[in-house]
Amino acid sequence: MNYSIFTDTMADLDWREIENKGRQKVPVLFPLGVIEEHGPHLPLGTDIYLSYAICKKIKDTVCAQQGDCLIAPPYYWGVNHCTGAFPGTFSLKPETMIVVLTEIFGNLHQFGFDKVYCINQHGDAVHVKTIIDAIKAANKSFDMHIRLLMEPFDLPQQGLSGKEDYILLDEAEYSPELFAEDDINEKTLLDIHAGALETAAMLNFYPDAVCQDTAKQLKSYSLTESSLDVWLAGGEKVRSVVPLGYAGNPAGYEKKISTAKVIFEKLADYCAQKIIEDNLAE
Repeated sequence: MNYSIFTDTMADLDWREIENKGRQKVPVLFPLGVIEEHGPHLPLGTDIYLSYAICKKIKDTVCAQQGDCLIAPPYYWGVNHCTGAFPGTFSLKPETMIVVLTEIFGNLHQFGFDKVYCINQHGDAVHVKTIIDAIKAANKSFDMHIRLLMEPFDLPQQGLSGKEDYILLDEAEYSPELFAEDDINEKTLLDIHAGALETAAMLNFYPDAVCQDTAKQLKSYSLTESSLDVWLAGGEKVRSVVPLGYAGNPAGYEKKISTAKVIFEKLADYCAQKIIEDNLAE
């Protein structure tokens, strides 16, 4: 595969460039994700690959508009509650992750950076809460302005309004049809992990990483209300509702390719504009 999640990040710079950017208070994009199973057709690194790809699009848009920002080296050790029964799924305890993230934020503060935008593509509720806890701790300890990009539909699960100063709420305008789920016999089936949309997104950014022949042959394991409860509970029972690890319909990815492209372009453009506005406001 001819891609790397470290290309065009701080990892490619020397220390003098970091020192210079820190003095300028350049905003930092921080890709977050995990290493976990994504069925037999996608790599374990899918979440962090997508987080990095979004950060890269945001950075390119900001720089094209005569702004500036950096991408921190991607962070990919997180909490994997739902998929923990599958080999290849690495998971940290929340308290471990909080310590590591807080120290990384402390490093960025030491380098001179105070604005950090966290882009996370792993939806595990405990993982998200852990990121939020680390952000709140770092903002308080280092007097930084760190924010986590969140979607409106994820707020209730975390008990948030979206107005918190550590949240960057995605308020881009999306057509409702982009997020339509499959309806069979009046039952909504949820495609939430390594299904059609995520497979299409990976195909957009990393075509060589998707085993399309395998994806086309996979039957749907989209979740019902009852199987969603099993998924959220985690543990070995998850295998009874998603035996191959994916919770969705990977074979339907071709119908979602244009959808994924539109969603991520709108998301990246929105985030870029917010970053530019934040820096103009200073």
